[in-house]
Amino acid sequence: MKNFEGGCYCGAIRYQISGVPVWSAHCHCRSCQMALGGAFVTWAKVAAEDFTVIKGEVRQIEKTPGIIRGFCKDCGTTLTYAAESEVEGQDWSADAWFAAATLDDPSIAEPKTHVFVSHQQPWVKLADDLPIFQEF
Repeated sequence: MKNFEGGCYCGAIRYQISGVPVWSAHCHCRSCQMALGGAFVTWAKVAAEDFTVIKGEVRQIEKTPGIIRGFCKDCGTTLTYAAESEVEGQDWSADAWFAAATLDDPSIAEPKTHVFVSHQQPWVKLADDLPIFQEF
């Protein structure tokens, strides 16, 4: 299986994934908008055992109970997302979620859908024909 790398803006943190992401989506939730300073973020996931931080240390914050976001303490780049509990029957601890744009080659994380479009900003116009979900 081929390995791919990514990291933060300043280079203090580097990570490696084994294989291409198994899923990716654009999240429009208000929490992601605030945390990343953008209209939406594209998350990707691999199995937890296929994600390894190979340089530096990801700093974590839990503003929303049960939601842990990881970022670089030096440049502020958002890198990871984790939920402590099950969401609609999915065990989130089995997966490693990361910001797709932080991959050295983000094209390997082709998004499959838009989620939380109930929070979508009115000036964002979706024209990519991906499935749309009001929530997750």
